[in-house]
Amino acid sequence: MKRLEELLNNIKDAIILNTPNLLSAILIAVVGILITALIVYLTRKAMARRKVDPSLSDFICRTVRIVLYVFTLLAALSAMGISITAIVAFFSAAAAAVALALKDRLNDIASGIVILFSKPFVTGDFIEFGKYQGFVQKIDIMHTNILTYGGTNVIIPNSVISNSEVNNHTSEPVVRVQVDIPIPYDADIKKVKEVLFGVLGKTELLVHDEKHQDTVRLEKFGDSALEFNIRCYCDFKDYWTVYYDLTERVKEALDENDITIPFNQLDVHIAQ
Repeated sequence: MKRLEELLNNIKDAIILNTPNLLSAILIAVVGILITALIVYLTRKAMARRKVDPSLSDFICRTVRIVLYVFTLLAALSAMGISITAIVAFFSAAAAAVALALKDRLNDIASGIVILFSKPFVTGDFIEFGKYQGFVQKIDIMHTNILTYGGTNVIIPNSVISNSEVNNHTSEPVVRVQVDIPIPYDADIKKVKEVLFGVLGKTELLVHDEKHQDTVRLEKFGDSALEFNIRCYCDFKDYWTVYYDLTERVKEALDENDITIPFNQLDVHIAQ
Protein backbone atom coordinates (compact mmCIF):
# COMPACT_ATOMS: atom_id res chain seq x y z
CA MET A 1 0.00 0.00 0.00
CA LYS A 2 2.84 2.31 0.82
CA ARG A 3 4.54 1.64 -2.53
CA LEU A 4 1.31 2.40 -4.37
CA GLU A 5 1.04 5.73 -2.57
CA GLU A 6 4.65 6.55 -3.52
CA LEU A 7 3.97 5.70 -7.18
CA LEU A 8 0.86 7.88 -7.27
CA ASN A 9 2.74 10.72 -5.64
CA ASN A 10 5.54 10.41 -8.21
CA ILE A 11 3.02 10.50 -11.06
CA LYS A 12 1.32 13.52 -9.48
CA ASP A 13 4.63 15.34 -9.10
CA ALA A 14 5.59 14.53 -12.73
CA ILE A 15 2.25 15.89 -13.99
CA ILE A 16 2.57 19.06 -11.92
CA LEU A 17 6.17 19.51 -13.02
CA ASN A 18 5.41 19.02 -16.73
CA THR A 19 2.03 20.76 -16.88
CA PRO A 20 3.48 24.06 -18.18
CA ASN A 21 5.41 22.22 -20.90
CA LEU A 22 2.35 20.18 -21.84
CA LEU A 23 0.17 23.29 -22.05
CA SER A 24 2.83 24.99 -24.18
CA ALA A 25 2.93 21.98 -26.53
CA ILE A 26 -0.87 21.96 -26.86
CA LEU A 27 -0.91 25.70 -27.55
CA ILE A 28 1.83 25.33 -30.19
CA ALA A 29 -0.09 22.45 -31.83
CA VAL A 30 -3.38 24.40 -31.94
CA VAL A 31 -1.73 27.56 -33.27
CA GLY A 32 0.29 25.54 -35.80
CA ILE A 33 -2.85 23.80 -37.12
CA LEU A 34 -4.70 27.12 -37.46
CA ILE A 35 -1.76 28.80 -39.20
CA THR A 36 -1.38 25.81 -41.52
CA ALA A 37 -5.06 25.95 -42.49
CA LEU A 38 -4.79 29.71 -43.17
CA ILE A 39 -1.61 29.40 -45.28
CA VAL A 40 -3.06 26.51 -47.32
CA TYR A 41 -6.27 28.50 -47.90
CA LEU A 42 -4.38 31.59 -49.03
CA THR A 43 -2.11 29.48 -51.26
CA ARG A 44 -5.09 27.83 -52.93
CA LYS A 45 -6.83 31.18 -53.48
CA ALA A 46 -3.67 32.70 -54.97
CA MET A 47 -3.24 29.82 -57.40
CA ALA A 48 -6.93 29.97 -58.34
CA ARG A 49 -6.52 33.66 -59.25
CA ARG A 50 -3.51 32.76 -61.39
CA LYS A 51 -5.53 29.92 -62.99
CA VAL A 52 -3.00 27.26 -61.98
CA ASP A 53 -3.88 23.73 -63.07
CA PRO A 54 -6.05 22.10 -60.34
CA SER A 55 -3.77 19.05 -60.10
CA LEU A 56 -0.70 21.22 -59.56
CA SER A 57 -2.62 23.34 -57.04
CA ASP A 58 -3.61 20.23 -55.04
CA PHE A 59 -0.03 18.96 -55.05
CA ILE A 60 1.41 22.27 -53.81
CA CYS A 61 -1.24 22.61 -51.09
CA ARG A 62 -0.67 19.06 -49.86
CA THR A 63 3.09 19.64 -49.77
CA VAL A 64 2.71 22.91 -47.83
CA ARG A 65 0.31 21.26 -45.37
CA ILE A 66 2.64 18.31 -44.69
CA VAL A 67 5.73 20.52 -44.22
CA LEU A 68 3.93 22.85 -41.78
CA TYR A 69 2.50 19.91 -39.82
CA VAL A 70 5.98 18.44 -39.45
CA PHE A 71 7.38 21.74 -38.15
CA THR A 72 4.42 22.06 -35.75
CA LEU A 73 4.99 18.55 -34.40
CA LEU A 74 8.70 19.13 -33.87
CA ALA A 75 8.03 22.46 -32.14
CA ALA A 76 5.47 20.85 -29.83
CA LEU A 77 7.84 18.01 -28.90
CA SER A 78 10.63 20.49 -28.26
CA ALA A 79 8.33 22.50 -25.95
CA MET A 80 7.70 19.34 -23.91
CA GLY A 81 11.42 18.98 -23.38
CA ILE A 82 11.79 16.02 -25.74
CA SER A 83 14.97 16.00 -27.77
CA ILE A 84 14.07 16.07 -31.43
CA THR A 85 17.54 15.03 -32.60
CA ALA A 86 16.86 11.35 -31.98
CA ILE A 87 13.43 11.63 -33.59
CA VAL A 88 14.86 13.26 -36.71
CA ALA A 89 17.58 10.59 -36.90
CA PHE A 90 14.96 7.81 -36.55
CA PHE A 91 12.72 9.22 -39.26
CA SER A 92 15.72 9.75 -41.54
CA ALA A 93 16.69 6.10 -41.22
CA ALA A 94 13.08 5.03 -41.70
CA ALA A 95 12.77 7.25 -44.79
CA ALA A 96 15.90 5.70 -46.29
CA ALA A 97 14.51 2.20 -45.73
CA VAL A 98 11.15 3.13 -47.24
CA ALA A 99 12.84 4.78 -50.23
CA LEU A 100 14.85 1.61 -50.89
CA ALA A 101 11.75 -0.58 -50.66
CA LEU A 102 9.62 1.71 -52.82
CA LYS A 103 12.14 2.82 -55.44
CA ASP A 104 9.69 2.15 -58.29
CA ARG A 105 7.06 4.30 -56.57
CA LEU A 106 9.61 7.06 -56.09
CA ASN A 107 10.16 6.99 -59.85
CA ASP A 108 6.42 7.55 -60.29
CA ILE A 109 6.55 10.43 -57.79
CA ALA A 110 9.51 12.06 -59.54
CA SER A 111 7.76 11.69 -62.91
CA GLY A 112 4.58 13.15 -61.44
CA ILE A 113 6.47 16.23 -60.22
CA VAL A 114 8.03 16.66 -63.67
CA ILE A 115 4.61 16.40 -65.36
CA LEU A 116 3.00 18.85 -62.93
CA PHE A 117 5.65 21.52 -63.40
CA SER A 118 6.66 21.03 -67.06
CA LYS A 119 2.96 20.78 -68.11
CA PRO A 120 3.10 18.62 -71.27
CA PHE A 121 -0.63 18.32 -70.57
CA VAL A 122 -2.97 19.66 -67.89
CA THR A 123 -6.30 18.68 -66.41
CA GLY A 124 -9.02 18.75 -69.08
CA ASP A 125 -6.69 18.18 -72.05
CA PHE A 126 -7.53 15.50 -74.62
CA ILE A 127 -4.48 13.29 -75.06
CA GLU A 128 -3.59 10.14 -76.98
CA PHE A 129 -1.32 7.71 -75.18
CA GLY A 130 -0.64 4.26 -76.62
CA LYS A 131 -3.99 2.62 -77.25
CA TYR A 132 -5.89 5.13 -75.11
CA GLN A 133 -7.57 8.40 -76.05
CA GLY A 134 -9.33 10.51 -73.48
CA PHE A 135 -9.57 13.56 -71.29
CA VAL A 136 -7.16 14.08 -68.39
CA GLN A 137 -9.27 13.95 -65.25
CA LYS A 138 -6.54 14.32 -62.64
CA ILE A 139 -2.76 14.34 -62.41
CA ASP A 140 -1.84 12.85 -59.05
CA ILE A 141 1.63 12.58 -57.61
CA MET A 142 1.87 8.92 -58.67
CA HIS A 143 -0.79 8.41 -61.36
CA THR A 144 -2.58 10.20 -64.18
CA ASN A 145 -6.30 9.52 -64.64
CA ILE A 146 -7.73 9.55 -68.18
CA LEU A 147 -11.43 9.32 -69.00
CA THR A 148 -11.93 7.70 -72.42
CA TYR A 149 -14.83 8.35 -74.78
CA GLY A 150 -16.24 5.00 -73.71
CA GLY A 151 -16.51 6.23 -70.12
CA THR A 152 -13.60 4.12 -68.83
CA ASN A 153 -11.34 5.66 -66.19
CA VAL A 154 -7.78 4.62 -67.08
CA ILE A 155 -5.13 5.02 -64.36
CA ILE A 156 -1.58 5.23 -65.75
CA PRO A 157 1.61 5.35 -63.61
CA ASN A 158 3.42 8.63 -64.15
CA SER A 159 6.75 6.91 -64.83
CA VAL A 160 5.15 5.07 -67.76
CA ILE A 161 3.44 8.07 -69.32
CA SER A 162 6.44 10.40 -68.88
CA ASN A 163 8.70 7.99 -70.79
CA SER A 164 6.32 7.51 -73.72
CA GLU A 165 5.04 9.53 -76.64
CA VAL A 166 1.92 11.51 -75.74
CA ASN A 167 -0.14 13.39 -78.32
CA ASN A 168 -1.85 16.41 -76.80
CA HIS A 169 -4.70 17.29 -79.13
CA THR A 170 -5.74 20.37 -77.13
CA SER A 171 -2.39 22.13 -76.84
CA GLU A 172 -3.77 24.51 -79.49
CA PRO A 173 -7.33 25.91 -79.31
CA VAL A 174 -7.96 25.37 -83.05
CA VAL A 175 -7.61 21.93 -84.66
CA ARG A 176 -7.69 20.74 -88.25
CA VAL A 177 -10.48 18.56 -89.59
CA GLN A 178 -9.63 16.38 -92.59
CA VAL A 179 -12.00 14.18 -94.60
CA ASP A 180 -10.62 11.95 -97.37
CA ILE A 181 -12.91 11.31 -100.36
CA PRO A 182 -12.41 8.81 -103.20
CA ILE A 183 -13.59 10.12 -106.60
CA PRO A 184 -13.89 8.19 -109.90
CA TYR A 185 -11.08 8.66 -112.41
CA ASP A 186 -13.53 9.83 -115.08
CA ALA A 187 -14.93 12.64 -112.88
CA ASP A 188 -14.45 16.32 -113.74
CA ILE A 189 -11.86 17.59 -111.24
CA LYS A 190 -13.04 21.20 -111.43
CA LYS A 191 -16.64 20.18 -110.77
CA VAL A 192 -15.58 17.98 -107.85
CA LYS A 193 -13.66 20.85 -106.23
CA GLU A 194 -16.60 23.19 -106.80
CA VAL A 195 -18.98 20.74 -105.11
CA LEU A 196 -16.66 20.17 -102.14
CA PHE A 197 -16.04 23.90 -101.63
CA GLY A 198 -19.81 24.32 -101.66
CA VAL A 199 -20.06 21.80 -98.83
CA LEU A 200 -17.50 23.74 -96.81
CA GLY A 201 -19.47 26.93 -97.34
CA LYS A 202 -22.56 25.33 -95.78
CA THR A 203 -20.75 23.76 -92.81
CA GLU A 204 -21.13 25.60 -89.52
CA LEU A 205 -18.69 26.09 -86.63
CA LEU A 206 -15.64 26.48 -88.89
CA VAL A 207 -12.82 28.92 -88.07
CA HIS A 208 -11.76 31.24 -90.90
CA ASP A 209 -8.79 33.59 -90.62
CA GLU A 210 -5.41 34.18 -92.25
CA LYS A 211 -3.86 31.10 -90.64
CA HIS A 212 -6.81 28.77 -91.09
CA GLN A 213 -8.07 28.53 -94.66
CA ASP A 214 -10.33 25.85 -96.16
CA THR A 215 -8.65 23.70 -98.81
CA VAL A 216 -9.74 21.02 -101.27
CA ARG A 217 -6.89 19.13 -102.90
CA LEU A 218 -6.30 16.13 -105.09
CA GLU A 219 -4.09 14.14 -102.73
CA LYS A 220 -2.95 11.23 -104.89
CA PHE A 221 -3.83 8.69 -107.55
CA GLY A 222 -5.22 5.65 -105.77
CA ASP A 223 -5.57 2.12 -107.07
CA SER A 224 -9.26 2.52 -107.81
CA ALA A 225 -9.97 6.23 -107.42
CA LEU A 226 -8.66 9.77 -107.28
CA GLU A 227 -8.18 10.59 -103.60
CA PHE A 228 -9.29 14.10 -102.66
CA ASN A 229 -9.21 15.57 -99.18
CA ILE A 230 -10.97 18.44 -97.50
CA ARG A 231 -9.14 20.37 -94.80
CA CYS A 232 -10.78 22.94 -92.55
CA TYR A 233 -10.43 24.21 -88.99
CA CYS A 234 -12.60 24.49 -85.91
CA ASP A 235 -12.41 24.80 -82.12
CA PHE A 236 -11.40 21.58 -80.44
CA LYS A 237 -14.73 21.23 -78.64
CA ASP A 238 -16.51 21.23 -82.03
CA TYR A 239 -14.22 18.71 -83.73
CA TRP A 240 -16.52 15.67 -83.83
CA THR A 241 -19.61 17.76 -84.63
CA VAL A 242 -17.85 19.30 -87.63
CA TYR A 243 -16.29 16.01 -88.74
CA TYR A 244 -19.55 14.04 -88.83
CA ASP A 245 -21.54 16.94 -90.28
CA LEU A 246 -18.95 17.44 -93.02
CA THR A 247 -18.87 13.72 -93.89
CA GLU A 248 -22.65 13.54 -94.24
CA ARG A 249 -22.82 16.73 -96.31
CA VAL A 250 -20.11 15.44 -98.69
CA LYS A 251 -22.07 12.24 -99.38
CA GLU A 252 -25.30 14.16 -99.98
CA ALA A 253 -23.59 16.69 -102.29
CA LEU A 254 -21.90 13.97 -104.36
CA ASP A 255 -25.21 12.13 -104.77
CA GLU A 256 -26.96 15.34 -105.86
CA ASN A 257 -24.30 15.92 -108.56
CA ASP A 258 -24.25 12.28 -109.76
CA ILE A 259 -20.67 11.73 -108.59
CA THR A 260 -20.30 8.18 -107.36
CA ILE A 261 -17.90 7.02 -104.68
CA PRO A 262 -15.97 4.13 -106.25
CA PHE A 263 -15.13 0.89 -104.49
CA ASN A 264 -12.02 -1.21 -104.87
CA GLN A 265 -12.11 -3.20 -108.09
CA LEU A 266 -9.82 -5.46 -110.07
CA ASP A 267 -9.82 -5.84 -113.86
CA VAL A 268 -8.89 -9.37 -114.95
CA HIS A 269 -7.80 -10.02 -118.56
CA ILE A 270 -7.84 -13.63 -119.74
CA ALA A 271 -5.18 -14.42 -122.33
CA GLN A 272 -6.33 -16.75 -125.13
